[in-house]
Amino acid sequence: MKYYVSKTDVSIVDGRITATETILTRPDNLRATTEMHRRMERIGIENIAVCKYVLKRYKKLTAAANKRRKADKKMTVADLAEIEAAFNEDEKS
Repeated sequence: MKYYVSKTDVSIVDGRITATETILTRPDNLRATTEMHRRMERIGIENIAVCKYVLKRYKKLTAAANKRRKADKKMTVADLAEIEAAFNEDEKS
């Protein structure tokens, strides 16, 4: 059997409870996965769990994570110009 470590984040958005599960590791044997889980807990990562690898669920979670990641706004040249202008203003004063 294979297992992986995932993190669950629960938040309230627009008055509704939303939960997102993010995969943190690749599927591996139980011993390696539990060791990684222990290490992640020791460094302070919260809300993590060891999950059994089911291909359909794993692919679904990976696709959802990619969708969230790609939906984030990418930085443009205009954004960099604004940051540079703000930096130059702070430097002058």
